[in-house]
Amino acid sequence: SASLKGPSSEDILKAIARPAAIATVALRVMHPQQYWTGLQAFASLGDKAGSKELLKMSETLQYWATVFNILAIICNWETPNHRDHSSIPECFNILTSMGNYSNAWMSMPSLQLELRYDPGCTIAFSGRIVRHGVHAVEGDRIGWAWYMRDAVHIYSRIPSCGWARLDGKKSKG
Repeated sequence: SASLKGPSSEDILKAIARPAAIATVALRVMHPQQYWTGLQAFASLGDKAGSKELLKMSETLQYWATVFNILAIICNWETPNHRDHSSIPECFNILTSMGNYSNAWMSMPSLQLELRYDPGCTIAFSGRIVRHGVHAVEGDRIGWAWYMRDAVHIYSRIPSCGWARLDGKKSKG
């Protein structure tokens, strides 16, 4: 992002380090293969930055405290039902909502679900497969959406993590 190329990038990344770590730990429990492929992708990006002498990219990667390669921050915004077409289908998105608001609902029409989306709520699902949206709220709400963009894994030559499994075994492809 352009903001991470500027002089404030280190400060921004340090400020989001704790929520980044929390999302990463949650992912490590929910989908271990996604966690490990995320680590591999960042190691590959670090190697590429070093070999191409991309100093700013190398510095930025040192402070990026999560295996997710995208963070979208949404402030006081209603999001219509949609799918995240740039994310990886087998991967979980982790969405967290915070602020001083009331009456928030996460809609997942393809699953026929309406979930309360109170401050501090975290929801994980495949944003590429499951249509989702958040209704308008009364008050101030910030939503953090952590996910993995397919193009980053393709560029880093790290294959997909496979589907999450309840039995803890590795999925095939």
